[in-house]
Amino acid sequence: MSTTVDSARRQALLRLGALCGLALGGDVLAAVGAPKTASGPDTRPEWLSPDELALTAVLADLIIPQTDTPGALAAGAPRTVDHLLAVCTPVPAQTAFRAGLARIDAVAKGQAGQRFAGLVPKRQVALLQALDSGAAPFTVDDMRFFRQLKGYVAFAYYTSEPGATQELTYLPIPGGYKGNVKVTPSTRTWAT
Repeated sequence: MSTTVDSARRQALLRLGALCGLALGGDVLAAVGAPKTASGPDTRPEWLSPDELALTAVLADLIIPQTDTPGALAAGAPRTVDHLLAVCTPVPAQTAFRAGLARIDAVAKGQAGQRFAGLVPKRQVALLQALDSGAAPFTVDDMRFFRQLKGYVAFAYYTSEPGATQELTYLPIPGGYKGNVKVTPSTRTWAT
């Protein structure tokens, strides 16, 4: 993406936040509005270690997988999560996030003898289902971490270009109220 497009996107997100009554915290708006440095596959993470970023990528891909629209991984959600952690997250929450990632890997190693990313997808999903419900061997704290991670991934995805334009429907100049709209399985939610 060119710098002009990035700048226009940041400005649009900042204006959207302002129109929403600044429902997003100032730190989050500042992080979204901050210009990005170099991007690409060889760019180092801002706060997470390379292994933690790789695990976050696997988790993001499982949380919002690619379907007929790009998934969280294709939308760059792991890098955005890393950026939010570096810029917007207080130190205790950063520490808890890092511990949550380590806990997922530790459980995977304990049960299957390898890190989470190395497990077959079916086993990964089963562990995440246990994590999401706080079922053994996971705890309520682990469950809270996973819900926080899902929130970060959803925010990163739906503020990305693919999430906002391909997953959601965008109507730049909305029409009048239509109270009786036929909803089908392919009907998309509106981005406002």
